[in-house]
Amino acid sequence: MLATGFSFVAVTAVVKHGGQDLPAAQSAFLRYVLGLVFLIPMIGPMRRTKLTPRQLKLFTLRGAAHTIGVILWFYAMTRITIAEVTAMNYMTPIYVSLGAALFLHEKLAARRIVAILLAFIGATIILRPGIREITDGHVAMVFTAIFFAVSYLTAKRMADELPAL
Repeated sequence: MLATGFSFVAVTAVVKHGGQDLPAAQSAFLRYVLGLVFLIPMIGPMRRTKLTPRQLKLFTLRGAAHTIGVILWFYAMTRITIAEVTAMNYMTPIYVSLGAALFLHEKLAARRIVAILLAFIGATIILRPGIREITDGHVAMVFTAIFFAVSYLTAKRMADELPAL
């Protein structure tokens, strides 16, 4: 857990300070190349797993959604403050809750509905529309949270259908 936390902080710092000169898509590519180093030991077991066409579609959807989310996140990191990026990224669990209710037919308890409403109020306070300009970095973070939510919801669906390696 300590190594994971350090890795997240390191990636954030590198993107924030070095990402000004590198396009977001290239930064995301380098992040995925680094991640591949940790996946190499899993390639053998993954290749032996037989996937149905539906499961391949789920993998493709999750990969595409997460990749777009990472690119947008890297883009936002170069346009707005880390504090705003972090605060707006907390919308992801809200979108996951809404998506789980809509697409996975999970129940939304009254407490969760209140939490969702409060989170949207909080996001509005952070964005302050009408008081200040909403930049392309802010818009990128709104969509980052949505794409990450799609990725996580797809992962949930995959976990229900696929065995762990």
